[in-house]
Parts: sequence; C-alpha cells; structure tokens
Amino acid sequence: MIIIELLKRITRRTIFLVVAIFLALGTIFSDVYWVKKINLDILRKTITPSSKKAYDFIESLPSGSVVLVSADYGPSTRVEADPILENFLKQSFRKDLKVIAISLWPDGAQIVATKTRQIASQYGKIENLDYVIGGYVVGTAVAIEKMGIDLKDAIPLLKNNTAPFLANLKTANDLSLVFSIASGDTLVYYIRILKSRYGINVVGGCTAVMAAEMYPYILSGQLVGLFAGLKGAADYEILETNPEPDQVSEVVKYMLTQSLIHTILIIFILIANIVFIYDRLKIARK
Repeated sequence: MIIIELLKRITRRTIFLVVAIFLALGTIFSDVYWVKKINLDILRKTITPSSKKAYDFIESLPSGSVVLVSADYGPSTRVEADPILENFLKQSFRKDLKVIAISLWPDGAQIVATKTRQIASQYGKIENLDYVIGGYVVGTAVAIEKMGIDLKDAIPLLKNNTAPFLANLKTANDLSLVFSIASGDTLVYYIRILKSRYGINVVGGCTAVMAAEMYPYILSGQLVGLFAGLKGAADYEILETNPEPDQVSEVVKYMLTQSLIHTILIIFILIANIVFIYDRLKIARK
C-alpha cells in the first residue's frame, strides 16, 4: 500500500521536527485568552481523583491542626514540585493550619524555607507563631522512624522553639497530617514507617515518573491522596485558587502544550505499530 510505504519513511528527524513545531505553536498560542479558557475548562473537568482526594482531606482538617510538610527534592525537579508546595502552603495558611516545614534533602531545606516564608507573608502569618522552619533533617528513614518516637528529637530545630503550637507536640502521632513532596524514596519511607507503624495520615506530591508506583498505596488506603507531576500541580492550583483564564500560572497554561505533545507521540506510536503489523501480515502471506 502506498500509504504504508509513505509511513515507513518517517524517521526520528521527522518526529523531532513535528514535536518541535507543535511545542513552539503551543508555547506561542498559550497566552491567547480563548486558548487559556479552553485549556482551563478541560482541566476543570479532568481533575485527577487522587488530587481531589488529597485536597478534600486537607480541606477537612479543623483550624489549628498541626501539619508537617517535607519538601524532599532539589533544583532539578522544582518545575513540578514547587507549585505543589506553594498551593499546599496557600491552603494551609488560608485554613489557619499550623505548619512545620522541613526537608530530608540538603537541597530542599533552603527551598522549603524560602517558599514557606514567601507564602506566609501573603497571608499575614508570623514565623514561630503560625509556622516553624525545621530546616534540613538528617537521616532520611532513621529520622522518620525517630519522628514516631520523639518529634523534637528527630527535628532538632524544634527543641528550643517557643511556638505555642509546639508545646504539646510529642510525637508524630500529634500531627494531623504529613505532606511529603518527593523526587526520591522519602515519600515511600513516610508511608511505610509513619502510616504503617503509627497510623499517621500521609498525603504525597511527586514527579510524574514516580506516580505509577504510588497508586498501589492509594488503592490500599496507605496514602490519602497524591498530586503527581505537572498535572497534579495544575489540579491543585485549580482546586485551591479557581483561577480565571487571565490569572492562571505557567503550570496550568502549559498543560495544553504538554497534552498536545503527548497526543502526537501516541499517534506516532500507533503509526509504528500499524506498519509493524502490516509487514508481519505481508510476510505471513508469503
């Protein structure tokens, strides 16, 4: 068939060129109002169930609840992780939750401290009154295990802190929620240790490549909910801020471009399989 023969001529260069063209078009037109409106309407109708579950659980926490956010990622994954952290802090401070911000990664300590102070200032929150910066916590799994026994021993910067909400805080059991935003194994450690051993509620945020291995924990009830990758970050922004088309962040704005590129790649995969099946059938007939 002529069509099949033409499809066989598609090379890697063709694929790269088509992807580059649509990526450029998506980026250029992503600022057009009606494009942003269509994108936003689609995203509002396709909120990931795990994102909604996580958001609703945090929304159900009463004012004054103490939550721990652990930003366990570095600069290489900030594009995906930062928006999740920012929207969690917005939701927490809007609901008047008391936040302990830490990182089990050295790189993440400065990120979580800066973001927490930045978002807190927007809501008029005061450090060491409404939130505490716990800094870098060394030990990873060992540190998480210690949280279940003595939270202030696991997070040394809490020991001499005079924040009122820390007064009756003894172990991780006194936390209403642990929110781990991870680009490594730390989210799994929180689930396996704090949830499995101590029954503490854990919500997660992670990079897109980690999402598949997290869903079994959601289905088994060991993970309350999950914000996964850019889609999870976009879900969180829509749920928390309900923006208008001219108010969306880059995370929401470029979701249409990402979806478009994914669709193109799927089409090329289908084409490759059609050509492969055709050739096999042709050989079988001979």
